[in-house]
Amino acid sequence: MRESVKWDEWIHAEEDPARASGKPEALDDLVVLDISRGHYGAFVTGTYLAELGAEVIKVEPPGGDPVRQWGPPEATLDGTGLAFAAEARNKYCVTLNLGTRRGRALLKGLAARADVLIEGFAPGHLDRLGLGYRQLANVNPRLIYVACSTYGQFGPDAPGQAGEYDLTDQALSGLLHVTGDPDGPPIRVGSWISAYAQAAWAAMAVLGALHWRESSNQGQMIDVSGAEALLRYLEYTVLLYHATGQVRGRMGLYELAVFPYTFVRVKDGYAFIAGYTDPNFQAICRVMGRPELARDPRFNTTLQRTKPENEVLLRDEIEKWSINFTADEILEKVLADPGPGIIVFGPMNPPTKVLQEAHWWERGCFRTVEDPIYGRLLLQMPAWRLTRTPPRLKWACRPPGYHNAHVYAKYFGLGPGRLAELKTQGVL
Repeated sequence: MRESVKWDEWIHAEEDPARASGKPEALDDLVVLDISRGHYGAFVTGTYLAELGAEVIKVEPPGGDPVRQWGPPEATLDGTGLAFAAEARNKYCVTLNLGTRRGRALLKGLAARADVLIEGFAPGHLDRLGLGYRQLANVNPRLIYVACSTYGQFGPDAPGQAGEYDLTDQALSGLLHVTGDPDGPPIRVGSWISAYAQAAWAAMAVLGALHWRESSNQGQMIDVSGAEALLRYLEYTVLLYHATGQVRGRMGLYELAVFPYTFVRVKDGYAFIAGYTDPNFQAICRVMGRPELARDPRFNTTLQRTKPENEVLLRDEIEKWSINFTADEILEKVLADPGPGIIVFGPMNPPTKVLQEAHWWERGCFRTVEDPIYGRLLLQMPAWRLTRTPPRLKWACRPPGYHNAHVYAKYFGLGPGRLAELKTQGVL
């Protein structure tokens, strides 16, 4: 390891996205069956594993997964919804009708050869078809079986639930109770956060199960609930109620634990500013040209600054100053401050501005690809950087059944004639 090279030069070279294709993949020996249907969290779980090199076989009904239709109806890629197209990367797309006996037999055959299976059906549905964890574990004891759902696989509310509803997960988790302005209605998180949270926890659990399988030679079932996934995003909310009986409500631009930690208006929009310890708050006051605010008895301690009435007053004082400058002008002042104390400051970027930031492009957060099916696509890239086994994009979304010939020949030796016969029979 060349310690004589500056750190930023070394890490940039090691993580350079342009060099990813020449390096090994962390999960390149893993076979994953993604049989999610109409469940975005389960679907994205497979995407995360595919980005790390797993061979992910996306199994859909002959008409395609309903998720293929999700996204703004006026903006599709030749009929494929943008939500599906954004996350269907690196997957082998095959069709299979699980409503047929032959279809179920083929799925069992794939499961016998797979390391991981991911599903998002109603609890017990696949078990009743003979394709649940209990049956597939008999076929393949090393199989890691991931089931994604809203309420989980057991409990009073679990039976009968089907599908995935991000807003339901947000509401059940309590997240909506703390999202929005104090006197306004709850405001949903703008993205499908429960699906992505569920996928992240599910993928993490898969990696843990794989590690344990190395020593035990046994697979296991993983039960992930979308609502429970968001429960872990409530940080101190639950413990606050336990310790004090206080129910944390919607705070909008304010925060019970620390302040300033908020958005303020600037000349060209809004920006985030934080500096809630005493030295950091003093730095904010110094940059504002208002050092006396740090000595004001309403604001001179963390306890005083986090009183709800004082948070409102303090934010007003900051905004009286910030509204006179652009975000870039304030950032220059922050960077020029000699200290002590640290101010965290940044503009609230719309997606268009995010895409203009050279920093994210240099880090490979986005990539424009020329796809042979869908043309030019702008896609978000994997969130991780690994120096030896980096994740990568190998191909974008593919139509239903695009890889039927490849997958069914590889695992069952089925040729074109047999595939055509199965298609005629409604199996594929």
